[in-house]
Amino acid sequence: MNLTTASRTFQLLTRILDTQSATEAFLPTAAEKPPLPLRAPLQPFPRATPESQGVSSRLLRRFLEELNRGRDLYMQDVMVLRSGRVICEAAFGSQDLRAAKYTFSACKSVVSLAVGLLADDGLLSVEEPVADIFDESGTLRRRLKDMTVEDLLTMRSGVQFTEAEALTETDWVRRFLSAAPKGEPGEEFAYNSLNTYMLSAIIRRRSGRSLMELLQERLFGPMGITDVRWETCPMGVEKGGWGLYIRPEDLAKLGQLVLDGGLWGGERLLSRRYLEAALRPRAVPPAATGDFNYGYQIWVGRRENTFLFNGMLGQNVLGFLDSGILVVTHAGANTDFQESRYFEIVSRYLGGAFPARLEEDGAARRELEETVRGLSAYSRPPEEADSRAEPFLGRSFASADPRAASTGLLPLALQALGSNYTRGVTSVAVSLKGGTPELVYRERDALHRVPVGLGRPLVSQLDFRGNVYHAAALGRFTHDEEERPVFYIRLAFIETPCVRILKLVLDGEDLLLRQSETPGEPYVFGKLRAAAQSPLYRPLLLLAAGGTEEDYLRYKTRQVLSPEILFRAET
Repeated sequence: MNLTTASRTFQLLTRILDTQSATEAFLPTAAEKPPLPLRAPLQPFPRATPESQGVSSRLLRRFLEELNRGRDLYMQDVMVLRSGRVICEAAFGSQDLRAAKYTFSACKSVVSLAVGLLADDGLLSVEEPVADIFDESGTLRRRLKDMTVEDLLTMRSGVQFTEAEALTETDWVRRFLSAAPKGEPGEEFAYNSLNTYMLSAIIRRRSGRSLMELLQERLFGPMGITDVRWETCPMGVEKGGWGLYIRPEDLAKLGQLVLDGGLWGGERLLSRRYLEAALRPRAVPPAATGDFNYGYQIWVGRRENTFLFNGMLGQNVLGFLDSGILVVTHAGANTDFQESRYFEIVSRYLGGAFPARLEEDGAARRELEETVRGLSAYSRPPEEADSRAEPFLGRSFASADPRAASTGLLPLALQALGSNYTRGVTSVAVSLKGGTPELVYRERDALHRVPVGLGRPLVSQLDFRGNVYHAAALGRFTHDEEERPVFYIRLAFIETPCVRILKLVLDGEDLLLRQSETPGEPYVFGKLRAAAQSPLYRPLLLLAAGGTEEDYLRYKTRQVLSPEILFRAET
C-alpha cells in the first residue's frame, strides 16, 4: 500500500466509524443492482427422485435437518444434484431459490472458466507475463518481476493492492500494476481478489470483449443462464473476484460443466485439457482456510476427489468427482473460506460412494418433501395484526439522536460494497393496510415503505439510489421484559447474505429504534482485529476508532453495526 492509498483508506474508515455524521464516499454511487426478476431459470435441470439416482430420501432429509439445526451456519438454500439431475432443493426461512444471488469469491471460479475459453482459442497462455499483456515498458517488467497469468490464477502474484483499498481508488489496473510485489511472484499463496480482477481486465484486453460479453456468447447463452449481473469497477471492468448476481440453479450449471469435463448437453463448451489443469493443486493455502488446496481460481480437495467454488459467508459449489454429486449452497455465516462446520456435514452425508440407483421409497420421499416445505417460511399461513399493533399506529417519530445521521435501512456491508452510504434516518412510522403493517422508514434523501408479513414474509423491492433489492420482511408485535410494546422486524435481502434486524420499542411517548445486521458485529470486529495486527494497519485502525485499545475498537464497531437511536413523537 502506498501512502496515498493508506491515507484514503484511513479517511474512509474514519468516516464509517463516525456515528454522528453521514459517511462521505470517495467513489460516486453507481446503480450497479438493477431489478432482477424472481423467476425460474431457462433450461432447468431435469428433476428426479433421490432413489432413482442412488441416494436415499431419508439421508437427504437428515442432511437438511442437520443444516437447519446449525444456527451458526445461517443456511439460505441448498440444491443437490447427481448426474445432472436435481434430487433435492430447499430454501430456508425467507429465502427464494428463484432469486439471483450475490456471490463473493465463488465467482472467481467463473472467471477461471472464461480464462479457459481464451486459452482454448489460443488468445491467452497462462505462462504469459502480465507486463507483456498490458504492453508496458521495461520498467513495468522489472517491477512485476515476470509475474505471469498463472501467478494471478493461483493467488501467487504477491501484489498487496487489496479489495479494501480498491474502495477508495478509481483506476484499479494502474494501482495494481504500480504496486511493488511482496517477494517473488509464483512463490507465496496470498489470497487477494484483485488478482481475479486483473484476470477480468486481461480477458477484455485479449478478447476485445468484456468478461460478461464473452461468457454470454460462449457459456451463459448456450446454457440458458439469464438475469445475471456483474458489478464493475469505476472504469467499467467487471470486478471478477466478487459482485456476480446469479441464480443458484444457474450457478449449479457452471459446476455441472466442470463436473462433466467441459461438456453441456453433449456439446463441448470448454476443453477438458484446461479443466484438468485448473483442478490440479497449484498452491497450498494456510491450514486455517480449510481442507482444500488451490488450482486455477478453483479449490481442490486435499483428502477427497472434489472441487469447490467458494465465497465468503457461505456460497459453495462442491463437486464430488467420483460419485457425480454436486451440492450448491448459499449462507450468511461468519466465515471467509472453508472453516465452517458445513464442510464436515456435507462430506459425512454426501461424500463417499453411492450405487447407481435404489429401490423407490414413497414414504421417505414424502417425508423429505414435508421437511422441505417446513423449512420455508412461505409455507406458513399469513396473520393479521391484532391489538398489540395499536400502540404504534397513527403515530410518527422523528430522530432526536445525532447517531441517526449514520444509520440507514440498507445493511452496512452492502453500503460499503457499493459506496452507497446512507444520509441518515430522520423518522419512522407504522401504518396498517388491510390488516398488514407497513414500516415507513424515512432517510434524508429517500422514503422506504416496507410491507411486513405477520406469520409469513412479504417480499417487496427497495430502491437505494438506483440499486434495487428484493427484501422479505417478517415481523411480530410483542413486548420486552419491561412490558414495553415492541415491533420486531426481520428484513432479509434475499439476493444477498445480509439481514437487517429492527426492533421498534415504545418507551412512553418516545421510541427506541434498535438495529443490527448479519453478518454483523462479531464478523466485522474479527476482521478489524486481524487487520490491527499488521504494523501498517494497526495505528490507522486505532486512530480511526478514536482510541488506543482493542476494547474501544469493539465498542466503535458495536456503535456502527448495532445502533440504538432515540426518536420523539411528532405531533
